[in-house]
Amino acid sequence: MHSRTRSFFLAATFVAAALPGLASAHSLLLTCKPAADGMVRCVGEFSDGSDAIGMSVSVKAYDERVLFKGTLGGDSSLTFKRPAGEFFVRLEDGGEHSAEVDHTDVKP
Repeated sequence: MHSRTRSFFLAATFVAAALPGLASAHSLLLTCKPAADGMVRCVGEFSDGSDAIGMSVSVKAYDERVLFKGTLGGDSSLTFKRPAGEFFVRLEDGGEHSAEVDHTDVKP
């Protein structure tokens, strides 16, 4: 086998081996909606439909001050009192995935 052909074959084998990992990649999703009595309810999940139970949620001001911190419950949701002023909600899995919702997107 010529060196160029062999290099192509090795590269093609590597790409083929990596494809299953790429195909199974998923992202973290977060939705937040107003709830009764000035509360906000956020629900997290992965794009493949799996739940996000126990993942960390932070509600922060734009200057990065933490206004509230908690974890998603057994139904992959968390409810908190809506902060006064501007804020965003950040969901993290402790690894490479995260999702954010800005206060302007917390709509019915």
